[in-house]
Amino acid sequence: MASFDQQFADAHAKGESVYFKGTKIERIDRFPVKSEDVLFCTIEEAVKKDLYLQGFCIKVTGHAEVDGKIFKQGKGIRLHFWDGFCDNGVIIKVFTKLDHVIVYNVCERDVTYLANDVDGSPLERHSKTLDYCYNGAAMIIEEIEGGRRYRCSDTSSAEKPFPFNDIVFTVKKLPS
Repeated sequence: MASFDQQFADAHAKGESVYFKGTKIERIDRFPVKSEDVLFCTIEEAVKKDLYLQGFCIKVTGHAEVDGKIFKQGKGIRLHFWDGFCDNGVIIKVFTKLDHVIVYNVCERDVTYLANDVDGSPLERHSKTLDYCYNGAAMIIEEIEGGRRYRCSDTSSAEKPFPFNDIVFTVKKLPS
């Protein structure tokens, strides 16, 4: 089994959950909030990879304030937090009309592809792409005091004995 993709597709078509070795796994989480809730998020651990950077995303339908700075764009915002950049935690105040924010793990991969120059000669190009909910990406969600811990697999680790330690992060509500 190289991927959880087929398992998620089959289970969701039947309205069922997906399990890995008896533990329920998810692609995304709807973390319960109300407008003006303040969240504290931290990356507890991440397996260092040479190929890509790992992190997580909080998707807010509305806008957010991150460490005192307002982020607004259209009807919603996706806030990405990366290993090595928010290890001491980040404070997010959410402004939403919904009863949740969406939480999922992400990684930034290097992609190589072939292109042509103006003369038609082949060129090797490199770029970065943001991956989530793809291939082996999934997470175990644990309830903890004040929030949740997310134990996540990356986009290629479904064959590892326990793939859910590629990145581990928490999202907690701070008291009002």
